[in-house]
Amino acid sequence: MSSDKEILALEDKRYAAMCGGDFAALEAMLHDELLYTHSSGLTDTKATWLASLRSGKTKYKSAACSDRAAIEAEINDQPRSLRLVFLNAWTKTPKGWKFIAWQSTPQPTT
Repeated sequence: MSSDKEILALEDKRYAAMCGGDFAALEAMLHDELLYTHSSGLTDTKATWLASLRSGKTKYKSAACSDRAAIEAEINDQPRSLRLVFLNAWTKTPKGWKFIAWQSTPQPTT
């Protein structure tokens, strides 16, 4: 399997874990040095992002991503429909591929 296909399959697994509340599977995919920068400009580490998900502060309902992302979420009990452009990065480690970075911004309206 090529790296591109591997990464696409890993992204599918990551979104499934995020939306399905499988935090153990998600944690196993995350690099210890993860930086997850939200479209709000706030940045989480692996620990703070997982804590937000486990506490229910952030709940992902669905995620469909290609070159842009369409994410349905609930943040602080408020439903959010996010349309984003993003950069995501995976790195190959001795323990396999690990998700190391996410940077997103709201999709331009024009």
